[in-house]
Amino acid sequence: MKRKSTDMWVGIFVVVGIILLILMTLKIEKFQFGKRFGYPLNIYFNSAAGLAQNSQVRVAGVRVGDVENVALENGKAKVTFRIPPHIILYKDAKAYLKSEGFLGEKYVEITPGTPGNPKVEPNGVIEQGAPPADLEEFLSSVQSIGEDIKDVVKPLGDVLKSVD
Repeated sequence: MKRKSTDMWVGIFVVVGIILLILMTLKIEKFQFGKRFGYPLNIYFNSAAGLAQNSQVRVAGVRVGDVENVALENGKAKVTFRIPPHIILYKDAKAYLKSEGFLGEKYVEITPGTPGNPKVEPNGVIEQGAPPADLEEFLSSVQSIGEDIKDVVKPLGDVLKSVD
Protein backbone atom coordinates (compact mmCIF):
# COMPACT_ATOMS: atom_id res chain seq x y z
CA MET A 1 0.00 0.00 0.00
CA LYS A 2 2.82 2.38 0.88
CA ARG A 3 4.48 1.70 -2.52
CA LYS A 4 1.34 2.74 -4.42
CA SER A 5 1.09 5.98 -2.43
CA THR A 6 4.71 6.87 -3.22
CA ASP A 7 4.22 6.04 -6.90
CA MET A 8 1.14 8.23 -7.00
CA TRP A 9 3.00 11.24 -5.48
CA VAL A 10 5.92 10.78 -7.88
CA GLY A 11 3.48 10.68 -10.80
CA ILE A 12 1.71 13.85 -9.63
CA PHE A 13 5.07 15.58 -9.17
CA VAL A 14 6.18 14.63 -12.70
CA VAL A 15 2.89 15.78 -14.28
CA VAL A 16 2.99 19.14 -12.43
CA GLY A 17 6.65 19.57 -13.46
CA ILE A 18 5.83 18.94 -17.13
CA ILE A 19 2.91 21.40 -17.01
CA LEU A 20 5.13 24.08 -15.43
CA LEU A 21 7.84 23.45 -18.03
CA ILE A 22 5.32 23.87 -20.86
CA LEU A 23 3.91 27.09 -19.36
CA MET A 24 7.39 28.56 -18.86
CA THR A 25 8.37 27.69 -22.43
CA LEU A 26 5.24 29.36 -23.80
CA LYS A 27 5.87 32.47 -21.67
CA ILE A 28 9.54 32.76 -22.69
CA GLU A 29 8.82 32.21 -26.40
CA LYS A 30 5.89 34.67 -26.24
CA PHE A 31 3.42 32.30 -27.85
CA GLN A 32 -0.08 33.63 -28.11
CA PHE A 33 -3.20 31.61 -28.74
CA GLY A 34 -6.43 32.88 -30.19
CA LYS A 35 -7.16 36.23 -31.76
CA ARG A 36 -4.60 38.95 -31.27
CA PHE A 37 -5.70 41.95 -29.24
CA GLY A 38 -5.69 45.50 -30.62
CA TYR A 39 -5.55 47.04 -34.07
CA PRO A 40 -2.77 46.57 -36.64
CA LEU A 41 -0.47 49.35 -37.86
CA ASN A 42 2.48 49.45 -40.25
CA ILE A 43 5.78 51.30 -40.50
CA TYR A 44 8.10 51.41 -43.51
CA PHE A 45 11.75 51.66 -42.44
CA ASN A 46 14.63 52.22 -44.83
CA SER A 47 16.46 49.54 -42.83
CA ALA A 48 15.15 47.32 -40.05
CA ALA A 49 18.49 45.64 -39.35
CA GLY A 50 18.37 43.79 -36.05
CA LEU A 51 14.61 44.08 -35.60
CA ALA A 52 12.89 40.72 -35.25
CA GLN A 53 9.42 39.33 -34.81
CA ASN A 54 8.23 39.76 -31.19
CA SER A 55 10.48 42.80 -30.64
CA GLN A 56 8.91 45.40 -28.38
CA VAL A 57 6.84 48.34 -29.58
CA ARG A 58 6.80 51.30 -27.20
CA VAL A 59 4.78 54.50 -27.20
CA ALA A 60 6.38 57.30 -25.17
CA GLY A 61 8.67 54.69 -23.59
CA VAL A 62 5.85 52.37 -22.45
CA ARG A 63 5.59 48.88 -23.94
CA VAL A 64 2.28 48.58 -25.77
CA GLY A 65 2.81 45.65 -28.12
CA ASP A 66 5.12 43.46 -30.14
CA VAL A 67 6.24 43.34 -33.75
CA GLU A 68 4.15 40.76 -35.61
CA ASN A 69 5.99 40.72 -38.91
CA VAL A 70 9.00 42.21 -40.68
CA ALA A 71 8.92 41.88 -44.48
CA LEU A 72 10.49 43.48 -47.53
CA GLU A 73 8.05 45.55 -49.60
CA ASN A 74 9.06 47.88 -52.46
CA GLY A 75 12.65 48.05 -51.25
CA LYS A 76 11.72 49.01 -47.69
CA ALA A 77 11.26 47.02 -44.50
CA LYS A 78 7.55 46.82 -43.66
CA VAL A 79 7.03 46.35 -39.92
CA THR A 80 3.56 45.25 -38.80
CA PHE A 81 2.45 45.40 -35.16
CA ARG A 82 -0.67 45.74 -33.02
CA ILE A 83 -1.46 48.19 -30.26
CA PRO A 84 -4.37 48.13 -27.80
CA PRO A 85 -7.54 50.03 -28.79
CA HIS A 86 -7.26 52.49 -25.91
CA ILE A 87 -3.94 53.85 -27.23
CA ILE A 88 -4.50 56.60 -29.78
CA LEU A 89 -1.87 57.60 -32.31
CA TYR A 90 -2.21 60.65 -34.54
CA LYS A 91 -1.20 61.22 -38.18
CA ASP A 92 1.94 63.12 -37.19
CA ALA A 93 3.20 60.20 -35.06
CA LYS A 94 6.78 59.15 -35.83
CA ALA A 95 8.46 55.77 -35.45
CA TYR A 96 12.10 55.23 -34.60
CA LEU A 97 14.20 52.07 -34.51
CA LYS A 98 16.16 52.04 -31.25
CA SER A 99 18.26 49.60 -29.27
CA GLU A 100 18.60 48.76 -25.59
CA GLY A 101 22.12 49.86 -24.76
CA PHE A 102 25.05 49.88 -27.18
CA LEU A 103 24.66 46.37 -28.59
CA GLY A 104 21.26 45.51 -27.16
CA GLU A 105 18.01 44.23 -28.59
CA LYS A 106 16.23 46.45 -31.11
CA TYR A 107 12.74 47.84 -30.52
CA VAL A 108 10.34 50.31 -32.13
CA GLU A 109 9.77 53.64 -30.34
CA ILE A 110 6.74 55.70 -31.40
CA THR A 111 5.96 59.28 -30.52
CA PRO A 112 2.15 59.51 -30.32
CA GLY A 113 1.69 62.74 -32.28
CA THR A 114 -0.39 65.83 -31.60
CA PRO A 115 -3.98 65.38 -30.32
CA GLY A 116 -5.37 68.02 -32.72
CA ASN A 117 -4.49 65.91 -35.78
CA PRO A 118 -6.61 63.06 -37.20
CA LYS A 119 -6.16 59.61 -35.69
CA VAL A 120 -4.27 56.81 -37.43
CA GLU A 121 -6.84 54.24 -38.58
CA PRO A 122 -6.38 50.46 -38.29
CA ASN A 123 -3.96 49.14 -40.95
CA GLY A 124 -2.66 52.72 -41.28
CA VAL A 125 0.96 53.70 -41.75
CA ILE A 126 3.11 55.56 -39.25
CA GLU A 127 5.93 57.61 -40.76
CA GLN A 128 9.55 56.82 -40.01
CA GLY A 129 11.30 59.48 -37.96
CA ALA A 130 15.06 59.88 -38.22
CA PRO A 131 16.70 56.86 -39.86
CA PRO A 132 18.25 54.43 -37.38
CA ALA A 133 21.94 54.80 -36.63
CA ASP A 134 23.97 52.06 -38.29
CA LEU A 135 26.66 50.66 -35.99
CA GLU A 136 28.86 49.43 -38.86
CA GLU A 137 28.70 52.83 -40.56
CA PHE A 138 29.63 54.51 -37.28
CA LEU A 139 32.62 52.20 -36.73
CA SER A 140 33.90 52.72 -40.27
CA SER A 141 33.69 56.51 -39.83
CA VAL A 142 35.61 56.24 -36.55
CA GLN A 143 38.25 54.18 -38.36
CA SER A 144 38.58 56.79 -41.14
CA ILE A 145 38.86 59.56 -38.52
CA GLY A 146 41.66 57.58 -36.87
CA GLU A 147 43.49 57.35 -40.20
CA ASP A 148 43.07 61.11 -40.75
CA ILE A 149 44.51 61.79 -37.29
CA LYS A 150 47.51 59.61 -38.15
CA ASP A 151 48.07 61.63 -41.33
CA VAL A 152 48.03 64.88 -39.32
CA VAL A 153 50.17 63.64 -36.41
CA LYS A 154 52.92 62.00 -38.52
CA PRO A 155 54.29 65.27 -39.99
CA LEU A 156 54.07 66.85 -36.53
CA GLY A 157 56.17 64.00 -35.13
CA ASP A 158 58.71 64.40 -37.93
CA VAL A 159 59.02 68.12 -37.13
CA LEU A 160 59.54 67.39 -33.43
CA LYS A 161 62.22 64.78 -34.24
CA SER A 162 64.09 67.27 -36.42
CA VAL A 163 64.03 69.87 -33.60
CA ASP A 164 65.76 67.42 -31.25
